[in-house]
Amino acid sequence: MAYALYYATTAAPKEIDREALQRLVPVHFTTEQDALHAAALVLRGGQFVWLIEGPDLVLGPAEIEARCRPTLEMFRKLGP
Repeated sequence: MAYALYYATTAAPKEIDREALQRLVPVHFTTEQDALHAAALVLRGGQFVWLIEGPDLVLGPAEIEARCRPTLEMFRKLGP
């Protein structure tokens, strides 16, 4: 499992450090695309994405949300 998605019911702090991440349980995925799809589902469910980490990849909340925007728009078009 190469990619870890961290999320929570509260917004990420401005500075995400290892101590904060240790309080969360990461969800692991084999591909970056799978992690981003899961992040879109997290966002759609009203929770907050904190971080996606993987080989040569670290995405913070703003970048994750930007990369999930097309998927979220598709969900909106499909309805509830």
